Amino acid sequence: MLDATLKRYKWNKKTFFAIVNGHSCPFEPYVSAYLNTLSSYANSTQHRYGRDLLFILKYFDRKGIDLTGRIASGDLISMAEYSDFHTQCALSSDIDLDSKVVPLLSHAESKTFRNIMASNNFVASKVSSETQRGRLNRLRSYITWLFEQFHDPLSVGEKLERNFEKLTMKMLQDERSLNVVEAHVNRHPTKDAIPPDVFCKLIEIIRPSSPNNPFTQRNRLRNYLVVTLLLDTGIRRGALAKLKISDLRSDSSGAALWIYPERDDVSDPRLERPNQKTKAHLAALNPTVMDALLFYIESDRKLICGSAENDFVFVSNSNAKGTKGQPLAAKSINEVFFTLSKVLCYRVHPHLMRHMWNDLFDDNSDHQNFTSQQVEDARKYAMGWSANSAMSDIYNDRRTYQKVRKIMQSHQDRVDGAK
Repeated sequence: MLDATLKRYKWNKKTFFAIVNGHSCPFEPYVSAYLNTLSSYANSTQHRYGRDLLFILKYFDRKGIDLTGRIASGDLISMAEYSDFHTQCALSSDIDLDSKVVPLLSHAESKTFRNIMASNNFVASKVSSETQRGRLNRLRSYITWLFEQFHDPLSVGEKLERNFEKLTMKMLQDERSLNVVEAHVNRHPTKDAIPPDVFCKLIEIIRPSSPNNPFTQRNRLRNYLVVTLLLDTGIRRGALAKLKISDLRSDSSGAALWIYPERDDVSDPRLERPNQKTKAHLAALNPTVMDALLFYIESDRKLICGSAENDFVFVSNSNAKGTKGQPLAAKSINEVFFTLSKVLCYRVHPHLMRHMWNDLFDDNSDHQNFTSQQVEDARKYAMGWSANSAMSDIYNDRRTYQKVRKIMQSHQDRVDGAK
């Protein structure tokens, strides 16, 4: 089996990724060169692409297929070989389809029983459609890049070009067939992002003065602000983690956070630099929350050794790996919600706050004298979506259902009253 891993490096204040062998040497020059073409993407995206590419390289190595050699020679990969890879894409990386039967069942007498269990094992090992699509997309992207390195478009043979186009078009069709909407659209329109009783408990225990607050005294105000900012603004975890003191806005027009994308901030010492995925916008903030935020900066944050060396709002209070005073890692924000989940006996996570913001936005907009179009335009701006984004349609389902329910309830009351 191929002995290779995806490694993250930092050089000259920039983060880059490489697939290396057991001796930490580059696995293959073409692989390293391809990964360098992805450097303009956010670190999290580069990591995901590199992980998918590693899955591809390990699969074809296990099959005895030299992917680079195949593309260079013009032999490509056959449709049958691609079909096998497509099937493997649906499974976890540690599952091998060549192993027909689960070892513990290999001596079972009933062939039917063995087949049933093997089928169940396949289903249980399936990954999400998004993961499958990512692997297929990465294979198509990588072999297209390889093809361009080895074959001059002016001199490539017509047959080879036709075969390559046929192969990549098949991959593209398979990708599109997996183009499912995010899992949260499956939420029933009558359901809240967070059940009311859980949400009320969350609001209670996150208060720094709450006797049920699960955090140490030194982290209570910071963690309260982490949760509150996500709930009050609907911003993503990455935007919160990269928020700087200089991004705070407070004047006669109100309080707000300046949210903007920045691919590789050289002032950020973190190995995994967070980023804002959507377009730049101002996120309105309750003045009371802004006051609490400024208080945290002038009191708790200022007392943390090393915090004065950076401009990021939220910093680490722990000295694990010498990170005290450095910008709070995105993973540490996850840990805040992991702790809250245990207390609530309900899984909450940073992105769930974004869904909850949309629910609260819908509820509040019903009491405002705005048209549906104005409401959706405001939502798109607050979420950082483009004017053409269809994401608002997903969140609009709940609001539409509530309106339909009110209309039907009114209609049914009139009908029942006429009886």
